[in-house]
Formats: sequence, structure tokens, C-alpha cells
Amino acid sequence: MKPSFHSGFAVDIRDMMEWRGVLGYTESCYTQELAAFDRYCQKNFPDTSILTWEISLSYLNAIRERRGVRTDVAALRNLGRYQAMAGKTACIFPADYFSHKKRRMPYIMNDRELQRFFKAADEYPYNKCCPLLTYTAAVIFRLQYSTGMRPQETRHLTRQDFDFLHDTVYIADSKRHKDRCIAVPHKIMVMCRKYDGIARRIYPETNVFFPNRNKKEHNAASIQTLFHKCWEKAGNPDGLEYCTPYILRHNFATRRITGWMEDGKDFDRYMPYLSAYMGHQTFHETCYYLHLMPDRLSRMDCMDISDVVPEAAYEE
Repeated sequence: MKPSFHSGFAVDIRDMMEWRGVLGYTESCYTQELAAFDRYCQKNFPDTSILTWEISLSYLNAIRERRGVRTDVAALRNLGRYQAMAGKTACIFPADYFSHKKRRMPYIMNDRELQRFFKAADEYPYNKCCPLLTYTAAVIFRLQYSTGMRPQETRHLTRQDFDFLHDTVYIADSKRHKDRCIAVPHKIMVMCRKYDGIARRIYPETNVFFPNRNKKEHNAASIQTLFHKCWEKAGNPDGLEYCTPYILRHNFATRRITGWMEDGKDFDRYMPYLSAYMGHQTFHETCYYLHLMPDRLSRMDCMDISDVVPEAAYEE
């Protein structure tokens, strides 16, 4: 159900959302944040229709004790930009008004941790309320790890996205509304095909590849819970609050790069392919993974400077 808007900003909010939809942005983007802002203004600034610093900061200060405000800042920034485009003197938050949190270093699993994790996924207990889940755990995480797909990309997959004849998966409307088609290891596709047969027997009327018990796609929280249960059952390190299904994507990238290092591959030649495969917008996003392997980088031939920098002649 779409929210309704009633404050002095209602017209501009609706027009902005319609305009963003024409540009290809997701219809629900910032909807909840702007609906909350609209309710606040209807109560506290009923006669105001132009975004000012006073209104913006008043609203953000009112909500920041209950939750983070980064998405709300982005929503107000877009509203201010839209009003400014319409010729109104609206405030526009700088893009870096709130500095971004320092990016956490992803957890890179060793071979034993990976083996224990997938063994736990293979042995996920049967649940009569959701009988497919015992198979989902083994397949969805292997698919993500073997391809580096984002967790939301695997959740959104449909049956039509799988080409079992050519071992490819089509990822539609992913991050920044980009589509791509990726090759998948044959063994993983065989597993996916078997899973699809089981899923169609249990839920024959759904087109979702990984359906939940309501025959719809899983939400992020349910897959994260599934991941944590497998992680805990595997006996892997506890206390990693930020350990989520996304680390499978990180591990895919770092292991692929590690393999290239050990094989002496030309990074300039291979990294653009990895960038396109993973759906990165910029080459810089892919190069980020090089920072996760300082120990291996230090052992590469290209890091040996013994023949480049001559010994210094020191005076006694």
C-alpha cells in the first residue's frame, strides 16, 4: 500500500517520486523516509512547503535517537534538489554531510571454516513448516560463494533466470539497475537444477527460484538468520556481529584474486573481467579486494625491489 502525503510538501514529494520513477529509480526508494518526514511536518510545520535547514535539522534531531539518519538525509537531499530544480530556494544537504562509517574489514574464511560452514548447511535440519529450507541452505550459499553474487541478487532470482543448458544465470535489475549474465560452475548448476525439481514439487505454483513457505522470495532478514544458524552450527568464530551472507561474495573475490597471484596472472588483463562479472560500477570497487591480502601481495615477484633500489653506501 502506497503511503499518502498531507503536509505542505505533499505535492512536491509525489511529483519528485514520479520524476524519479521516470528516470528508472525504484518506486519505493525513500518512500518510508519521506512519509515519516511528511507526518512530522504536518504536525510541526503545517504552513511550510519549502525545505529549509531549520526544518531539516529539526526533523533529523527528532529521529536520530531512535535510528540512524543516513537514509533520511539522502531522502531530504533529493527533495531539496528537486525543489531547487523547480526554482524554489530549498536547502540541499552536501553529499558528505554525515561522514560515512569506516568500512569494516570483511572476514575472510580459511579452508577449514568454509568446509565446516557448508557441511552445516548440508545438514540443516528439516522443518515441516518450511520443508524446502533444508535444501535451500545448501544451495543458495554455494551459489553465492561460487559466483560472488550479492545476497539480494540470489533472493530475487526466478526460474527464467537459469539457463541450465549453457550454465548461466541472468541477474536482472541489480544494484544501480544494472543487468548482467554470468557463467556458473557446472557442478553448482547441476545442484540448482536438482533443487529446482524439489522446489517445484513442494511449491509448483511459484516462479521464485528460492521461495519461502509463503511461495514468495525470502527477505534479507530470513536469509541472514539462515546464514547465522549454519555459521553457529559449524562452530566457526563467534562474536562476529557483522558476519553476514555478504562475506561469501568477499571470499569469492579474494580467492579468485589469490588464485591469479599464485598462477602469475596479469592483473591489468584479468581484473576488468572480474569487475564486470561481479557487477561493479567502477574498477576501483574491485581493486578494493587487493587491500584484503597484504601478506600474499608482499610475496609477489612484483613486490621484490632488491634489484630496483641499490644498496646505500653508509659512512661509518
